[in-house]
Amino acid sequence: MHIPASSLSDQHIQRKNKFRFGFVFLFIVSVGLNIFLLFFDQQNNAAVASLPQDTGIVSQISVKPSEVLEVPQPATIKPVSFTVPSGRALESEAIHSLNFKIRNSLNFTVCRMITRENGCAALSAHLGRLMVWFMDIKKSMRNGDSIDVVYQQLEGPEQFKILKLSYKSQLFGKTFEAYYFDEFDHGNGGYFDSEGKEIAQRIVEAQSPIRHYIEITSLPGDFRKGVGGHSGTDFKAKVGTPIYSGFAGKVTRANWNVRANGYCVEIDHPKLGIKTLYLHLSRVKVKRGQTIQAGQQIAESGNTGRTFAPHLHYEIQNRKNRKTIYNPFTFKHHKSYTRNIPPQHYQSFQKTVKLYSSVIKES
Repeated sequence: MHIPASSLSDQHIQRKNKFRFGFVFLFIVSVGLNIFLLFFDQQNNAAVASLPQDTGIVSQISVKPSEVLEVPQPATIKPVSFTVPSGRALESEAIHSLNFKIRNSLNFTVCRMITRENGCAALSAHLGRLMVWFMDIKKSMRNGDSIDVVYQQLEGPEQFKILKLSYKSQLFGKTFEAYYFDEFDHGNGGYFDSEGKEIAQRIVEAQSPIRHYIEITSLPGDFRKGVGGHSGTDFKAKVGTPIYSGFAGKVTRANWNVRANGYCVEIDHPKLGIKTLYLHLSRVKVKRGQTIQAGQQIAESGNTGRTFAPHLHYEIQNRKNRKTIYNPFTFKHHKSYTRNIPPQHYQSFQKTVKLYSSVIKES
């Protein structure tokens, strides 16, 4: 998944004035300076060559302060190892920390530090999906905003797991934070701020297409390599997780275009003016033409069709225009809420917050 590298066009960047005089003089000075530096470099190399090997002596050329060219240093990526406060070890993959400042866009900045072969697009996509709960990253991000992140590098298509994100925003004048924590619901955790309030919203159980999932891995509008914007919400979940219809309706299609969608269901909801789609299922429990009640189980999640990992693709379409897609967390007919860390786990959560923060400081 790829976050588009849109430029921060509203940023004012000073540019040096172009001078249109003295070209001949500058050319003569430039040629003379190059000849001098070439001679000086040869003399310096000869001096270095005459030194004994492994002396630790390094030659230096002194320049005037006005001649120094400042080259921005890339952010450091530091692997570290630790265990969570409860004593349960994190997964075996190495833990990394990264800190940097935004330049031009999130994707542009990350890909200046991590190559595309090493997954810069995937890492920026993971960061972007967390940040959308704080702001519109295309409009609210500013050059010079700073990011601290602790993450895990994983095997498989997702490639990364964000453990901590700290984003210092100049526009809002505050720092947004997100910490991953799942001790109270292992395998189905979430991201919480430092006070223990969940960052991402959740659909109320009576209307949710899936009640137990690991995390949201894609939202409507996410851009992906080679295709347009993603048209649904992806819930990462184990194969066989129950899938429900959030609204009453009628099944209009089942298992169409199985090669791409896998086992799938489409339900028409005339009173709401929408259709809902459920893709990549492992099992379908309804048939075309069947009337469905709100909250009725219709399928089980899976990994069928064009997919790289088990998940549910949930999509809300306008009934008259399939190209109009609704975000389930802003859709007027879906009710949503956020969780809080349970009181009995709050102390352990605070220890995790301090632990992740210490990783950033040490790096």
